[in-house]
Amino acid sequence: MGNASAHETPPEPRKRDAAATAAAILEAARVVFGERGYDAAGTREIAERAQVNVALINRYFGSKEGLFAQAVPPTLDISPLLDGDMASFGERAASLFVGKVMQADYDPLVALVRSATSQDAAPLLRKALSTQVIAPLAERLDGANATERANLIVSHLAGFHLMANLLGTAEATQADLPALRAELAATLQALAETSPSVD
Repeated sequence: MGNASAHETPPEPRKRDAAATAAAILEAARVVFGERGYDAAGTREIAERAQVNVALINRYFGSKEGLFAQAVPPTLDISPLLDGDMASFGERAASLFVGKVMQADYDPLVALVRSATSQDAAPLLRKALSTQVIAPLAERLDGANATERANLIVSHLAGFHLMANLLGTAEATQADLPALRAELAATLQALAETSPSVD
């Protein structure tokens, strides 16, 4: 009888899925940084939301700043705006933004605004905006002052998005949306096609 138990194989300890753990931390970080901004976000809160030990944040990302760098800046993706002919850029961009409801848990533009005043996060965000948003857009713009026009386009879109979602102006009726979309599309297309005149 004693020999029977000797042949039993003890259960192997469950292996941690490092990739899944890191992904859970990143997802939780995006939500917390989006809600609180960089300075007010705490690694303990992020760990609790991800259901992991807080020590794993340093193990996988080195620091809170390292976590932010991998969680927020990579989500600033302009490719949907550039996926198509620039002759229809204004309409494409306006269609993506007008009537768009802010995501329930995380919105990269909101996370950017709430972290932009942080001394630690601001340099990361400026670099991400410059390399991931402004530069790719400017490369697609013909004519003079492409970088300046790209900055103006992004400013228009970001301002519209934040006004609509954070300040409540997204409550426009469906009947208002086509006219609003047309006006925004015309403004963006003008910036995409021409350089602002300088007197």
